[in-house]
Amino acid sequence: MTRPVLGLVTLAALGLAAVGCAPGESDTVLRVALWAGGHELEIERQVADRYEALNPGVRVVLESAPNGYEERLLTSIAAGRPPDVYLMDSPDIPTFVERGLALDLAPYVEALGWRPDRVFGQVANAFRRGASMFALPKDFTPMVLYANRGVLAAAGVEDLLPASPSTDEPAGGWTWTDFRRAAEAVVADTDGDGREDVFGFDFPRNLYQWVPFVWSAGGDILAPGGDGAAGYLDGPQALEAYRFLTSLAEDGLTPGAQFVQQGDPAREARFASGGQAFLLSGHWTLPVFRDLVETGDLDLAIVPIPHHPSRAVATSVLYASGWAVPPNARHLRRAIDLAGFLASPEAQRIRARSGLAIPSRLDVAAEIAAADGSGVEAAFIALVEGARMTWGARVRDFSRIEALAVEIMDRRLIRGESLASSASDVARRIDAEFAR
Repeated sequence: MTRPVLGLVTLAALGLAAVGCAPGESDTVLRVALWAGGHELEIERQVADRYEALNPGVRVVLESAPNGYEERLLTSIAAGRPPDVYLMDSPDIPTFVERGLALDLAPYVEALGWRPDRVFGQVANAFRRGASMFALPKDFTPMVLYANRGVLAAAGVEDLLPASPSTDEPAGGWTWTDFRRAAEAVVADTDGDGREDVFGFDFPRNLYQWVPFVWSAGGDILAPGGDGAAGYLDGPQALEAYRFLTSLAEDGLTPGAQFVQQGDPAREARFASGGQAFLLSGHWTLPVFRDLVETGDLDLAIVPIPHHPSRAVATSVLYASGWAVPPNARHLRRAIDLAGFLASPEAQRIRARSGLAIPSRLDVAAEIAAADGSGVEAAFIALVEGARMTWGARVRDFSRIEALAVEIMDRRLIRGESLASSASDVARRIDAEFAR
C-alpha cells in the first residue's frame, strides 16, 4: 500500500487504532517545528495546505525557528509543550533519540505507506537504530564541488575536470594533484591592479566542509566506534588533508582564509561572477545559481570532491533531515499521520520546487533529475553512491567536536603552528569531552 495520507477510515481498516483519530475529533490544530525561512517556509506552507485539504477539520501551524532551533525544541519537549511533529537534522539525531524524545515510528510505517527500499539507503539508516525508526526522511544532500567551466576554460584547464558523474564514461583521475593544477591555473589579476581577483577555491574552514578531504585520503576524524579522536583526527591521513588544504591558502590559491564561523560571505557571488573556479557546498546552494545556469550566464558543472592520489575515489559526506514525533505530542495519533504525509511522495514533489535538497524518495529524486535538462540534478544523485553520513548522526553533541576542530587549520594559518601539534592538542581535548 502506498497511500501518502491515512484518513480515519483507512487507519481503522488497517487495525491501527494507535494512529487513527478519536471519533468526533474535529478542528484539531497540529503544530510543526522546523527551521525553514523565506521561500522554503512558503513551500512548506503549501505542503501543509495540501494536508489540510485532505483532512478537513485539521489545521497545521508551522512554527519556524531559524536560530537556536535545537535549544528551543528541547525546551518545549521537556516543558511538556512539544510540537506534534518536528524536523530533525542529522546532527541532532543522537541527542533526541538517546534522550527518548523521538517516537519509534517503525510500528506505523506500513500503514503510512513508507517503505525503506524506496528511500536512499544511507539516508534511511541515519534515522534507524536496530529495528526502530525515529524519523521519516525528508531530504538530504551530499557535499560536492561546483565548478565554473567558464573560469576553467579561460585558463585552458577545463579538460582537467573529470567526466560528469551522471554519465557512463570512465571517471578517470580527479586527484588532489589534478585539482591543485586547475586551481593554480585560474589565479589571475584581470584588472591589472597588482592583486589577484580570480581564485581557484575558497578556504574550507569548518569541519562539515573539510571532513570529506580526510575521508578521501583514507583517514577519519574519529575511531570506528565514534568514541575517540586521538590517532584519527591527528592521524597521518588527516594531517595530509590539512596540509593540502592549508597549502591552497598559503600559496595564494584562495582569496584568504575567512576567520569567522560563517566562512567567506562573498564566495557564492565570487564564484557566479567568474572570480572563483571551484565552490565546495551542498544542494542548498543550487537555487542561488539556477537562474544563471538557465540563462547561460553560468556554465556550471557538478564534480566529485578530489581524492588523495593513493585512493581510487573520493568519499563525500551526507547531511539529511527527517520528520519526527515527540512521544508526548498532544495529538499523537494525528501527529504520526502528519509525519507520514510530510515524508510522502506528494509532499516531496511539492517541496522539490525549492531546489534546496534531494528528495529522500528514490522515485521522486529520479523524476526531478529527468526533468532537469542541465544534468545537474543527475550529477548530484550520482555522487550519493559511496558517500557516508556525517558523524553527527551517530555522535551526541557533535557540535562541540566541530567547534574544537576548527582550530586545527586556523592555528596554522593565523599563528603558524605545526598542524601535527594543533591536531594532537585538539584530539586530546575532544577525548576529554568524550570522557565526561
